Amino acid sequence: MATQQRNTAGISPAAEADGVRMVVFVGAESTGKSTLAEYLARHYGTVAVPEIGRFIWEEKQGRLGPEDYVEIAVRHRQAEDAARQQARRWLFVDTNALTTLLLGIQFRQVGDPPPAELLRCADECRTRYAHTFVCADDIPYEEQDVREDEAWRGRIQQLVLQDLEARAIPHTVLHGSVEERARQVRAVLDAA
Repeated sequence: MATQQRNTAGISPAAEADGVRMVVFVGAESTGKSTLAEYLARHYGTVAVPEIGRFIWEEKQGRLGPEDYVEIAVRHRQAEDAARQQARRWLFVDTNALTTLLLGIQFRQVGDPPPAELLRCADECRTRYAHTFVCADDIPYEEQDVREDEAWRGRIQQLVLQDLEARAIPHTVLHGSVEERARQVRAVLDAA
């Protein structure tokens, strides 16, 4: 797969309101988002926001309904907003409402529309982040009780890429090891 990169002409005002630029990592499960967010937070001397959905999934033992996906999106945004107070220049975010929406769509009953609040949170991802990075699914899949399987990962990964394109959200696809991905991110951020 070729590296896909689309750059913005500038940073949205919402993404940099307090001098902190939020950077989000999206992609399917087991693509290295958590590891990369934490790695870069250490490198830049700042903080990372973990994937809140994982905590809620575990709390509810994997039994999520449509309103649970709204709760995930809202609580994740609250965690981002709280972490901005501790962040220095960059805030690295593991996952966002777009991924939550896509996962919610996969689990909802056919014919039920996604909740309006979840759609609103997903739409705001267009301007909420200074940059969106997609962690490619080119690393080994790690089995966990809270995950589906590698085929599921591939399907979600394609949905993430399609959704970013449909929403015209500029993004960079990251490939390789954690160190290689971190170098790719640093090249983009250091040029900003």
